[in-house]
Amino acid sequence: MFATSGDILNMSLAIGFILLIIFLCILIFYGILILRDTSKMIEEVEELVSRVHKTIVEPLRAVDYIIERAMPYIETILENKKRSRRRK
Repeated sequence: MFATSGDILNMSLAIGFILLIIFLCILIFYGILILRDTSKMIEEVEELVSRVHKTIVEPLRAVDYIIERAMPYIETILENKKRSRRRK
C-alpha cells in the first residue's frame, strides 16, 4: 500500500485535510447554534421592549399631552388667583 515515502506523505496530507474539514463542519454547526440562540434572545428582548413601550412610554405621552393641553387653563386660573390676592 505504501510503496514510497511520498505515498505516506500524501496519505497523511489527505487524513489531515479530512480532519480539518470535519473540524470546520463542527465549527460551522456550533456557529449556527450560537446564532440561532442569539436570534431567540433578540426576539425576547424585542418583545420586552415592546411591552415596556406600551406600558410606560405610551401612558407618559398621554399624560404629557393632557398636561400640554391643560396648561393654558391652569395658568389662567393661577393668574386669576394672583389678581384676587392683590386686590385684597
